[in-house]
Amino acid sequence: MQSAPFALATVLALVLSAAPAAANDTTVRFATFNASLNRDASGQLLSDLANPLATGVSATVANRIKQAHNVAEILQRVNADVVLVNEFDFDFKGNPTASSDAMALGYSSEAAKRFQDNFLSAPHGHAKRGFTNGLNYAHRFTPNTNTGLASGFDLNNNGSVGGGDDAFGFGNFGGQFGFTIYSKYEIVGVRSFQTFKWKDMPGNLLTNDPTNNKLTDFYNAAEVNALRLSSKNHVDVTVRINGQDVHFLTAHPTPPTFDGAEDRNGKRNHDEIRLWADYIAGGSQGAYLYDDQGGKGGLAAGAKFVIAGDYNADPLDGDSFKGLVAGTNYNAINQLLANPLVNTKLTPSADGGLDAATHPSNNGNANQSHVGDARQDTADFSDSAPGNLRVDYVLPSANMTMSGAGIFWPADPDRNASNNTGDLYDLVGNFRDANLYANFPSSDHKAVWVDVQIAAAVPEPSSWALLAGGLLAVAGLARRRRQV
Repeated sequence: MQSAPFALATVLALVLSAAPAAANDTTVRFATFNASLNRDASGQLLSDLANPLATGVSATVANRIKQAHNVAEILQRVNADVVLVNEFDFDFKGNPTASSDAMALGYSSEAAKRFQDNFLSAPHGHAKRGFTNGLNYAHRFTPNTNTGLASGFDLNNNGSVGGGDDAFGFGNFGGQFGFTIYSKYEIVGVRSFQTFKWKDMPGNLLTNDPTNNKLTDFYNAAEVNALRLSSKNHVDVTVRINGQDVHFLTAHPTPPTFDGAEDRNGKRNHDEIRLWADYIAGGSQGAYLYDDQGGKGGLAAGAKFVIAGDYNADPLDGDSFKGLVAGTNYNAINQLLANPLVNTKLTPSADGGLDAATHPSNNGNANQSHVGDARQDTADFSDSAPGNLRVDYVLPSANMTMSGAGIFWPADPDRNASNNTGDLYDLVGNFRDANLYANFPSSDHKAVWVDVQIAAAVPEPSSWALLAGGLLAVAGLARRRRQV
């Protein structure tokens, strides 16, 4: 049996070890990368990632596999602790598909596993830009997706049912343009909103369209009742870091283009972004939300979160739903950027965006009319329209401290040189590079990251009370023994 002094020392040690200390703060890097790891046909990503050496394939396939290596090297150089990879084709246990089934905590697609094992875990680089080490993520989660999932309706009103435009989310096959999450920290919970109906959002732009081209004139009643809000999925991936839970809020709203005067994609994009604004507000504002797991409501007050993804909306430029409409001023992405619950003290930037705005490879002058700072652009789009835009975001909650932010977009060191010299720039390249998969060495989007400080968890008041009670009890025991 322990002596009273020993027991007292034990309890005291527990109390002291539970006390917060600034030295235990951890710098955690969160990132997003629309990596263009989607493929043109079902199953291609799986086969590409199974063949990292590009053995016995055509030049076209070899270019696809090289692109995956470049994506892996970029991710290794960013070295995020938690990262969302957008445009990553979904599969269920190696079967390329999509369904309405919510994936269980811990689910990782076969493609996500192959990308880890065959690409992220392998070193990359060049003698000129240096070499990277393998990057290993102990935890993954791959959610299901609405992309390519047949709706059974003629959603684009072209007179026939079928094809990508008539899916719940655009995709030429089930699972195209999905996404996956990699984490060095344990994933302890997931909530997904794949099947949430657009009409069930109060004040939505589907049934409360303020424009003259109303969506209820474009969609029939059955379609309105069936339409899902999320074009892919909205997923809260809860990561435990330093004893604290951080909600990694991941999504990829539809581009606000590829439609007509009714602007169905622009309005959907606005409300997809709004979902997270309501979710982080919680309380009565988020009470209407229901997830695929049967839960309701948004985040609890004071919860820590990081919103990440390709949101296809620039605050100043591009085609997202914004401006004064029927007396109301709309701005899709400002629902997050101007949100007091979101920390925007640091804005990621890179010299590459400024360089790309006037690069000789450009095919138009749209960038010259842009209002936004080109250094903050995250995507190298067609320069005739819409031009380069800021569309990829990593936004921590206001109750977290940001200590750094950036975009992986190096400037071209030599505009007259080909993009095979070994420079860091060769990983991102010029718009419309010839003889490459999708015309880029990696993606038209760039990896974006932020660093935040996460302190060691502070015990709840009940825990402190329990420890104090134990301390008093041991002190009382010691007193009684002295009296015997």
